[in-house]
Amino acid sequence: MAALVVPTHRRPPGIYRAAHALRTVGAVVFALLLVFVGTVAYSAYLVATSSTESHSMSVQFASNGTVEVSGTFSLSNPGWYPIERLELSTRVANGTGVLLGTVLVGPTTVASGTTGVFPFAVAIPITPSGPAASLLTTDQYLSVRAWGNATYAYLFPVSVSLTQNRSWGAPFEGLQVSVGAPVVLGGQVSVPVRITFSDHSSADDVGTMSFVIDSANLVPCGGANFPISVAAGTYFDQTETVTLESGCSLSGGHLLLTYTTPTGTVAFPPEPLP
Repeated sequence: MAALVVPTHRRPPGIYRAAHALRTVGAVVFALLLVFVGTVAYSAYLVATSSTESHSMSVQFASNGTVEVSGTFSLSNPGWYPIERLELSTRVANGTGVLLGTVLVGPTTVASGTTGVFPFAVAIPITPSGPAASLLTTDQYLSVRAWGNATYAYLFPVSVSLTQNRSWGAPFEGLQVSVGAPVVLGGQVSVPVRITFSDHSSADDVGTMSFVIDSANLVPCGGANFPISVAAGTYFDQTETVTLESGCSLSGGHLLLTYTTPTGTVAFPPEPLP
């Protein structure tokens, strides 16, 4: 009679069981990674199509002889992940592309399902030899550009950008200063100085206009100051008679014009004399 053979169950070696467990964990991790990447891609598409917007942007005179460009940017995040460490660099350029001023906004975080609002204000100093001097006398479009970098969904670098042109109406558009022929009266020499411009800004020009006539060797020859009140959208035309200092020659000289208000003084580029 043959002996009965009883089958035995052999347990797989430990290394085999560990490898099998690792494969299972890897498959689960890979599946989760695919889901994560898929949701990130879809969320990133939602963010990209929402774009950055600007609101309530204004350009106006401010204190201390500056022009202020201010407003807010908003960035909607309809996705499922936060936009983190977002920092916007805002730059303002004049009509010819020359940089006038810059300001940095942030860093901040825009949570998922919310809209981030970023207020900004760029103060542009106006000096006679600076790039912003043309804002006084020339209508133009200002280019406002904002761009920045951030991290999306905790891992992925992203960038956002916005460019907008903003119309600027010069408060002294087309400024013309002309010095007439000298007139001798009572042994003194005087000249008529005519100043004309149009106020194309949104505010009235109310303050004091002053000018000094310098000779070629920078010796003051004479000057005048007078109040002005020019409504927005209107034309200014005024002539002032100036008595010159004895022996002062205008040839090769300059006329230095300034506009003063309670908030500050703005100096215009020197006007050469014939």
